[in-house]
Parts: sequence; structure tokens; C-alpha cells
Amino acid sequence: MLDDSDIKIFNDKGKAEENFDEVSVIAEMKRHRSNGNSEKAKALGKHLADIFVDEEKMIKDLSKEVGTLDFDADIMYQIKVLLAFTAEYCINHSLPSPLLSNTAVNRMYDTVKENAFEFYDRLDDGAEYSFYYLALRKSADIADEIGKAFAMICESPEFAKLGKNLFEFAKQEIDSVIDLYEFE
Repeated sequence: MLDDSDIKIFNDKGKAEENFDEVSVIAEMKRHRSNGNSEKAKALGKHLADIFVDEEKMIKDLSKEVGTLDFDADIMYQIKVLLAFTAEYCINHSLPSPLLSNTAVNRMYDTVKENAFEFYDRLDDGAEYSFYYLALRKSADIADEIGKAFAMICESPEFAKLGKNLFEFAKQEIDSVIDLYEFE
């Protein structure tokens, strides 16, 4: 007698569940378009990207909070990477839907790509985000771990405090900006 315990019979049940998910996603997208959330997410992404594009203003604003940022180009690049990561982190944690988060993040990076391609291209090829994501998982004190990751990336332990301060300040500012958009 043949043992058929390892034979799987497929039915349309999985397909129906798949269609249900598609229908719910489409309904959610329609809801966000009709209540204005989709446009707000796009505007938020562009607004945050504009911060990275205007490096002079960004440095001036940051210097008021974290101290003088008179570093070489590589460290300044790492500061911008940390800020971009922080923006993505805040978007993903503050917006009411993953669809909106994806919309805002995509718009942010599209805008950076259009207006600061060199930064975008280098960011796209970099591994820094991996270290920051690992830092998020290490402890309850996210800012401290982000600071340590920043110092490691910059290859200087003395940058841990700067990285922590940058993350904390940027998170506070970005969360405030997100609140202004009044997502439903």
C-alpha cells in the first residue's frame, strides 16, 4: 500500500485568502486617498528629504542643539545617514499604517535621489542602516545604542555621545513634524 501522508492536495482556499488580503489592501489605500492621508504622507516624505538636501541649513539647525559640526566630509556624510535613518525610523513608528509609511519613505528617498543624487547613491550602496537596525534590537535605550553604532561607523568611540544626541534631537524634531500633518 502506498503511503500518501506526504502528498498535499491544493484547493482554492489559499487563493481566496490571498484575494481577501488584496481586497483589504485596496480598501485601505482607497480610504487613505479619500481622507487625505496619502497626500500627507507624500508631503511629509518630501519635507523630510528637503532637510537632507539643504545641508547648510541642516548643519546650522543641528549645531544649535548638539554643538558645532565642523567635521570632514566623511563624518558629515555619516551624520546625514544617521538623520535619514532616524527619519525612516520615525515614519515607520509614527504613521498609522504601513502603507502610509511606505509612501512617505519612498517619497523621501525619491526626492533625495532627484535633488542630492550623490548622497542617495552613496546611501543606497552603504551598510550603515544595518548597524542602526541591529542597534535597535540591543536594548531598551535605543538612543544609547544608536550612538554606539554611530561611533563604530565613524571609527571613533568619542562620537558615541554625538550620535546619541543627534538621534534624540532628530527623533524629537521629526516626530513633531509628523504630528503637524495630523494623519487620521
